[in-house]
Amino acid sequence: MKKVKICFVGNSDSIHVQRWAKYFIGKGYEVHVISEGKNKIEGAMVHNLITIGKLKSKLNSVFRPILGLIITRRIINKIKPDIVHAHYLTSYGFYATAAGFHPLVVSAWGSDILIRSKKSKILNKVAKFVLKRTDMIHSVSDYLTDELISLNANKEKIITIPIGVSTEKFNSDVNGSKIRKSLGWEDNPVVISTRNFEPIYNVECLINAIPIVLKYVYGTKFMLLGKGTLENKLKNMVEESGISKSVEFIGSIQHDELPEYLSSADVYVSTSLSDSLGVSNLEAIACGLPVILTDILINKELTEKSMNINLFPIENSKALAEKIIALIKNKEHQEFKKGNCKIIREIFDWDKNMRKIEEVYLDLIGENKI
Repeated sequence: MKKVKICFVGNSDSIHVQRWAKYFIGKGYEVHVISEGKNKIEGAMVHNLITIGKLKSKLNSVFRPILGLIITRRIINKIKPDIVHAHYLTSYGFYATAAGFHPLVVSAWGSDILIRSKKSKILNKVAKFVLKRTDMIHSVSDYLTDELISLNANKEKIITIPIGVSTEKFNSDVNGSKIRKSLGWEDNPVVISTRNFEPIYNVECLINAIPIVLKYVYGTKFMLLGKGTLENKLKNMVEESGISKSVEFIGSIQHDELPEYLSSADVYVSTSLSDSLGVSNLEAIACGLPVILTDILINKELTEKSMNINLFPIENSKALAEKIIALIKNKEHQEFKKGNCKIIREIFDWDKNMRKIEEVYLDLIGENKI
C-alpha cells in the first residue's frame, strides 16, 4: 500500500514542528518539512527555503515572503504530497496558502494571531488571506478559536484540539533527584522556569522577584532553562542583584531531558505576557508541580477546566514572590496534583489528540480524492 505523503511547512528548529513530524513518521507516513530552520529531523525529508539575509531589512521584508512562496510552491509541486499542513499563520501559512495546494491545513500558534496580526495592518490582512483560503484551521485553545473567528475565520473550518503532553514522558512518577544532586540542591526548595529568554516571556519579572523570596525563604534555588536574545541581560540582572549563588542558568536541553528537570523542582513559574496554550505549562502540571502563571485569558481557561493553578498579575514581581513563598511554605499539594494530572490525561494527552489530527488529515485526503 502506498504511503500517505504529508508536507509540513514550518520551522524545523521548533520543538512543536519536530514533535509533529516525528509522530507521523512513527505512524508510517512519508514526511516532508519545508523550512527556513537549520535543524534536520530524523526520518523526515527537510527542504530548506533560501532566505535573503544579506539584503537590507526593508528589502528583506518585501522580497523574503515573495521568494518564500515561490520556492514553497516549487518544492510542493515536486513532492506531490497528499496533504500540506502549515504551522504559523502569518509566515509559513502565507507561503503554503499562496502556493495554491489543497487540501491545506494551517495551525495558528498564538503570537501570529494574538500579537503580530494585531500590531501590523499588513499581517492582519495576511492572516485573513490565509484563513479564507485554507481547508481546515487548527486552533490549540478556545481562546485562540475566538480570536480566529474575530478575524472572520469560518467557524465550520476550525478544529480546536490542544497540542497536549506526552503523559508517558511527563508524569508525577518521574524522579528528578539526580538533577538536584548534580547541582548540590538536595535539601533546597527549587523553583523552575522553562520559558525562553525573549521579551514575550518576561523572565525579568521572575528575576526581580527572587530577592524578595530569598528574604523570607532562605536557601531557595532558581533554575532557568532556555536561551534567547535577552540571556546576557538576564545574567547581568542576576549579578547586579547579588543573587548569583541562588540562580542557575541551565541553557537549552533536549526535550527528552525536560521531565527530569521539571520533577527536580518544587514550584514551576511562567511569566509569559501572552500564550496560545502554553505547552510548557502543561508539561509542568503533568509532572505534578504546583504552577504559578500570569493572569491572562488562556491561563484562566485552564481554571475553567477545573485545574488548580495559581495566577498573578502580569509584570508584578511582588505578587509573584508572594505566590512562590506561599507554595514553598505549604507543601500539601497531593490533592490538587491528582486532580490536575487527571485533567491532563483527559483533555491534553498528546497521543489521544494527535490521533484526532490524523483523522482530520485522512478525511481531507479522502474528500480531495473523490
